[in-house]
Amino acid sequence: MAEFLSQDEIDALLDIAEQGEDIDNSPIEKVVSKEKNYSIYDFKKPNRISNEQFKAFSAIHDKMLRDFITDLSAMLRKIVDVKLYSIEQMTYGEFILSIPQITSLNTLSIKPMEGRIVIECNPGISHKIIAELLGSGAVNTNDNLDRELTEIEVEIFEHFYTMFIKNLYKTWEDISTLNFKTESRDTNANAIQIISDHEIVLLVVLEITIDEESGFLSICYPISYIEPLLNKIVEKVFSEGKNRKSSRKKDIKTLISGAKMKVESIMAETELSAEDILNLKVDDVIVFNKNATSSSNKIYINKKEKFLSLSGISNNRKAIQIQSNLDKEKLETLDILRVMREERIVKAKEKSTNIKRLLSDREVKKKN
Repeated sequence: MAEFLSQDEIDALLDIAEQGEDIDNSPIEKVVSKEKNYSIYDFKKPNRISNEQFKAFSAIHDKMLRDFITDLSAMLRKIVDVKLYSIEQMTYGEFILSIPQITSLNTLSIKPMEGRIVIECNPGISHKIIAELLGSGAVNTNDNLDRELTEIEVEIFEHFYTMFIKNLYKTWEDISTLNFKTESRDTNANAIQIISDHEIVLLVVLEITIDEESGFLSICYPISYIEPLLNKIVEKVFSEGKNRKSSRKKDIKTLISGAKMKVESIMAETELSAEDILNLKVDDVIVFNKNATSSSNKIYINKKEKFLSLSGISNNRKAIQIQSNLDKEKLETLDILRVMREERIVKAKEKSTNIKRLLSDREVKKKN
């Protein structure tokens, strides 16, 4: 069945035809695409981290969620859900603009590293957590979420921050020993200025859901302060991945080492009909598929042909010596790939025919 062209392919081919290019002489693969082959780059906000560093940074925070969910559920005595919502690179000024004007903010020193980081929990979830810690569980519908937290509420909410900072410490202790210490607490976003507005930060956003009410918890890392640790994060995450793979290989080998397999060495084979077998008599001769003097034979593992070998004697016992591997599965895979390639060629020809038909129909309509 012919494959239909997408609208973009049709438009591209019609543009070629209008420009007077000859489609008959151009190969099928040279269909012009309208897709742009460039990406936008803002020199005011240069990428300060590589893709590997970004993936590793995401991995350690994704790993942190397991303990954080457990500890938060234990603190509130109910099931909560926490997801890694996003990790973005932006300026510090953009971070301040992205959070509510009135919110809950903590600045932490990260000794022995220089500088500070910011943790922000917006009112959408901070009021819910405070209500849960107070035992009511329900947020008053008349409560204005845009108001500043009272001094008592700030002190109560500090229990949540203390628990979260412990999880943050566990996350980073394998990378480097960072001493997270609260330096200031505030409810006004404009009152926190740890770096200049144009400096680049990594913003980690977690989405917390409690009783179908959700809000965001943000961690703002100035890249200039944590840049020396980024390569350590990459080394740690990727080395863990390698160790996990090697450990998994050992586990798999241990599991399959005790598996039983049926090994058969077949010296010769032949085919007989059921009638021939029933009519066999004493002194009948059965002709096999090879010379009787040949010592070569095939080894079957669980009835699958795997090796070519030679028969012989070792320590006065019958033995076989493996000579080569007969990978029938690989040959079957190659055959399947060849069939798939032939099918693609057929489809490409059908597509070319459809293109020509569309263009000819268009020319006919123009003439009419």
